[in-house]
Amino acid sequence: MSISTVLVVGAGGVLGRDIARRLRASGRNVLAAYRTPRPGLEDALRGMGARPLRLDLAREDEARAALGEADAAVFTPILTVSAWAAPLLRNDQRAVFFSSNNAAVDHRATVYARLRDAEIKTLSAAPQATILRPTMIFGYPGDGNIATLMAAMQRWPVVPLPGRGDALQQPIDVSDLAAIALGALDDAGAAGRVRAAGGPRALSQRDLFRAVAEAAGVRLRTLGLPLGPGASVLAAAERIGLRLPVSSAQLRRAGADKIPHGADPILGKTPLDQSLKALAAALDGA
Repeated sequence: MSISTVLVVGAGGVLGRDIARRLRASGRNVLAAYRTPRPGLEDALRGMGARPLRLDLAREDEARAALGEADAAVFTPILTVSAWAAPLLRNDQRAVFFSSNNAAVDHRATVYARLRDAEIKTLSAAPQATILRPTMIFGYPGDGNIATLMAAMQRWPVVPLPGRGDALQQPIDVSDLAAIALGALDDAGAAGRVRAAGGPRALSQRDLFRAVAEAAGVRLRTLGLPLGPGASVLAAAERIGLRLPVSSAQLRRAGADKIPHGADPILGKTPLDQSLKALAAALDGA
């Protein structure tokens, strides 16, 4: 089926806007759906040639009407939020959903058990869909991952390094993830599959910290944080409302490799140092 009009759910976010922009650049019509209005958002979406559409994904009538106008759809909200819309897709309607690589890494956490269940239900209801499992997404202020770490390095004299720092990381730039989503949308062979997505190369967590510090222009000083006892201490701090650059859940997973899991992963192309320099400049601007 030819794809001329695409519904992008979550176009108010960084990933959704980038996907909408790339679709417009390829000549596709875009219904740019967002839930929460913000000053300038509709003007920005119109400026790229998309049609803004306020949409509450939880309302079946709104979701069904929006999907009825599109040949395909990209759902950027996490799958536990968007999976319920899968049965609304037509049998010939391509779609891309987003899960998490941690669904393959962390088999204890309830949140990732829910994601795995949502993956199964989504592909059962929408066999033309593709589910992407990105590793750590970064590349914009407020990404909650490397941007948080970089800001902490600039603010604090010492940052905690979980465990020995030798677990592998393979973070993916948000712009690479947008490009991968478009590729998956056009790839009929990706239908009905769960594909992992990661950055172009893996490196140890310690080396990642070094690269972040270099891009931020700061001297790296770390404090080793034992995985087990450290997670308990962080959990106690979180209960009293302290916000730290590493969460207890992240620390518990820190000993596991965060490289793309599964067969035939899709890798981004932007070199890590290039992404980190752009992020540092964006944080300085912010």
